[in-house]
Amino acid sequence: MVLVGVLLLSGLGLMAIEMVGYTRGGYNSAFWKLPLDDKLDHVAVHRREWWWISISSVVSLTVLSSGVYGLAFLLGDAGAPVVASVALGGYTVAAAAWLFGLVVQTAAVPEAAQQRAVARTTPSWLHPMWKGAFLTELTWIVGANIAYALMGYAILTTDLVADWAGWCAMVAGPLTAIGVLITRDGFPQLGYLLPAVIGIALLLT
Repeated sequence: MVLVGVLLLSGLGLMAIEMVGYTRGGYNSAFWKLPLDDKLDHVAVHRREWWWISISSVVSLTVLSSGVYGLAFLLGDAGAPVVASVALGGYTVAAAAWLFGLVVQTAAVPEAAQQRAVARTTPSWLHPMWKGAFLTELTWIVGANIAYALMGYAILTTDLVADWAGWCAMVAGPLTAIGVLITRDGFPQLGYLLPAVIGIALLLT
């Protein structure tokens, strides 16, 4: 249980490393509001920081996913195998979608920025990929938080950790998913918060 708790917390903790790239590269809220052309111009100048952010995101997603899989195993072993398996299936789809988005972010965006720097025009192939990456981010946030809500229910039906962790997941998970669907806006870190809460509960058990 300690290992799973550490992994769930580490997924969020690795965001601190990722934030170095955001800060040094100027990838703040103002950047994300820019038109795509201006975003690419910025990436072309701060290419190294963009790679830092992207690679750190892949690492943090990998660590988090290891923890979520471990949590599903613990919940199944504690007496909620069906709910844990359903939740894990939903999480896997959401994480796979976001991994695809990260691949686009890591590989396609810097390449498009370089092409734009040479030709002074944004390559047409990037537009559908950019929209697809945005969809993967929404899929990640919504799907992961619904999966966490199911795991919260499983926590309440077992004695794995304290009930407060289950209630946090059951309440905050759907609220986050609904809020993102309504506003069509969010940030991927919203998929890391609830696992950290459950990780704390595991470490306190």
